[in-house]
Amino acid sequence: MAGLVPAERQIAATVRSRIGGALVGADHTWLSVMVVVTAVELAWWTITWGFGLAPLPFLFSYLAFAFAGLGCTFAMHRVLRPQAPNPDWTSTVPATILVGIGASLFLPLKYAIPQLVPFWLDPLLASLERSMFGADPWRLLDHLLGWAVVPIDRIYGLWLPTQSLVLFTVMLQPPSREKSRALIAYVLAWFLLGVVAATVFSSAGPIFHDRIFGGTEFAALTQSLYNRGAWVVLAESDRMWASLASAQPGLVSGISAVPSIHVAISVWILLTARTMLPRAAPAAFSYAVFIWIGSVQLGWHYWMDGLVGALGMLVIWALSGVLRRKLEAKS
Repeated sequence: MAGLVPAERQIAATVRSRIGGALVGADHTWLSVMVVVTAVELAWWTITWGFGLAPLPFLFSYLAFAFAGLGCTFAMHRVLRPQAPNPDWTSTVPATILVGIGASLFLPLKYAIPQLVPFWLDPLLASLERSMFGADPWRLLDHLLGWAVVPIDRIYGLWLPTQSLVLFTVMLQPPSREKSRALIAYVLAWFLLGVVAATVFSSAGPIFHDRIFGGTEFAALTQSLYNRGAWVVLAESDRMWASLASAQPGLVSGISAVPSIHVAISVWILLTARTMLPRAAPAAFSYAVFIWIGSVQLGWHYWMDGLVGALGMLVIWALSGVLRRKLEAKS
């Protein structure tokens, strides 16, 4: 470079900057994190399965679900944005496979939680929240929003396809720093919050409280949901309880309350919208608040489950930014 004239040096610097920017935005950054996290999940499952604590995963079912989600999202994008460039299938297809594998491992690991660490946090949370609010938070919400429990129940039940649509929408985007950070945060949240933290803070949630600890502290919750016609939460919770009680896990199995992965991933949707599509941020914020309220009113979670999930997601988002920069610096 010593023999270059100033103009040539400027051109060389520009070329290096553009090449470096392309490398920094490449999909291999977040994909490598996804590979590592999936490998760790697989190792965790292998250990718990070896001790007879975790069931076999429904691998092919979840792979089918993952590719169905990708296909539906891609078709939707083709209809809405017919001129958009094709995604990078060399990263999208492997990532979809990893999503399917990770999802198939998540439920067995969640199912194993009470066998590894028996549910212990529920009585403390229930007592603490009554002291904080003067009553169970679900009662306060039922008083204010009891008239809306049916639409809340139905919309809350669509959380999984909603977050899947957002996930695959992000995966189909061109490489960028924002995309890398979002997908690193997503995969870390499911493992660190949905598996690790959920095991440490082993808890079941209000809808399961009386079945596990006895008594009738939350009998009024179940009766209220039944009287108001919230059949989605009642049917799903019965199915999950039957899976746990019979030791015959199915596609719907695994009970965990703290932290709320529903709230955590909804906050992830908000953070992703703020960085990748700012005009969608107000809608994403409203959705995150709705999920938090719905999780409490329907009895899936204590109020503090959502708080822990939201704060945990914020921490993971910050760590993901640091991790992305370190990985890109190495590459």
